[in-house]
Amino acid sequence: MSIFRAYDIRGVYPSQLNGKLTYTIGLAFGAFIGRGTIALGADVRKSSPDLRENLIRGLTEAGLDVLDVGYVPTPVLYFTVAHEKTDGGVMITGSHNPKDYNGIKMCGKNGLCLSYETGIAEVEKMVTAGIKKTGKRGKVMRKNTGKDYTDFVVKKTELKKPLRVVIDAGNGVAGKIACDIFRRLGCDVIELHCKPDGNFPNHHPDPLVRANLRDLQAKVVETKSDMGIAYDGDGDRVGFVDEKSDVMENNRAFALLIKNVLKANSGAKVVYEILSSRMVEDAIVSNGGVPVISKVGHSYIQEKMVKENCVLGGETSGHYYFRESYNYDDGIFASVKLAELLSASDKKLSELGSSLPKYMTSDDTRVHCNDESKFKVVERLKHKFAGMGKMIAMDGVKVILKNSWFIVRASNTQPALVLRWEANDKKEFRRIGDFVLREVEKAVKSLS
Repeated sequence: MSIFRAYDIRGVYPSQLNGKLTYTIGLAFGAFIGRGTIALGADVRKSSPDLRENLIRGLTEAGLDVLDVGYVPTPVLYFTVAHEKTDGGVMITGSHNPKDYNGIKMCGKNGLCLSYETGIAEVEKMVTAGIKKTGKRGKVMRKNTGKDYTDFVVKKTELKKPLRVVIDAGNGVAGKIACDIFRRLGCDVIELHCKPDGNFPNHHPDPLVRANLRDLQAKVVETKSDMGIAYDGDGDRVGFVDEKSDVMENNRAFALLIKNVLKANSGAKVVYEILSSRMVEDAIVSNGGVPVISKVGHSYIQEKMVKENCVLGGETSGHYYFRESYNYDDGIFASVKLAELLSASDKKLSELGSSLPKYMTSDDTRVHCNDESKFKVVERLKHKFAGMGKMIAMDGVKVILKNSWFIVRASNTQPALVLRWEANDKKEFRRIGDFVLREVEKAVKSLS
């Protein structure tokens, strides 16, 4: 599979993505933007300095100026593009992928990320064809916009009472800024794995994997904290643990954010992706909002946020988007907003979560399928599942039944099919899960 994906560029360093290729990507993205200034940031992976140096070289040799904001969370890069009104931005990050991966996220004005359809394909085409540098060379400027971002988030937040929070940054890049923000808001902050280290020595920085939250769960109980917060490697995703050390499902956290945001924005639109629990749509409708469904991926959600003027957006993977912060996905801002909600309530986080409707929802289940076959498998399953129930074929195939639903979609980042299902009771949950797993495995085997 090409490293040019649906909403970013991603690959193993240095076999798939290296300094030489990144230099050419810089030339191509510079040609795509045309003129002006590009903001650039990077996460703390070991390969980031090499990619950063070559990307800057490519962008400046394409004639663009570069505003280098250093090693920062992805939300800080997006904020910089919008706040400083640059002509685009580039973030070097492997996000939640294994440490030998790295990647590039590209955005245009206002921090609006490019998808394959809105720019990545054009960049790929130029890279493949071979692009040359221009005669004019741009300059490099440096600025610490992390402080501006911190001031912005603090100004947007009001805690009714101080909280004790544990922050686990997974040795990624989000720890320092997140801890600074919560302390400025008056919280008692316990740091866990907040020292940046691209080897990720304690656990992988992916809060979607339950095993990565064990240290956080234990520390919340040990310190009698009100909540635990876990960020991924670049800080655009977040996971939560309540005061009892239970992991809060991302759909449940999103539903709480929906309820809170719609209090002041009745009738507003909220965008959610096709993998979301029925709980999310219930929360939007019951709190006076208008649901807007989207394909999976930050570029697609952002596009819907802007096009439909949505007040809030969210994904089951822990990405949350707020109109009040330029529509980009920001795990740090989302964690502050959940803390704001908790501080205004006389209930514990576990009590707030348990007040929502209950559905049995599977975690993402991945079935290995090579990149050449995975889309063919999905097409075959569309025909197989036709007539079973209401079908949504926006992103893979989702089938909605009376008391359950299931979805099969091709992963945009791995050679795999992603399965998820949900039901109202245990019996139906087991039945639908067994069914979809069996059918997917059969379809994969038939094409292997």
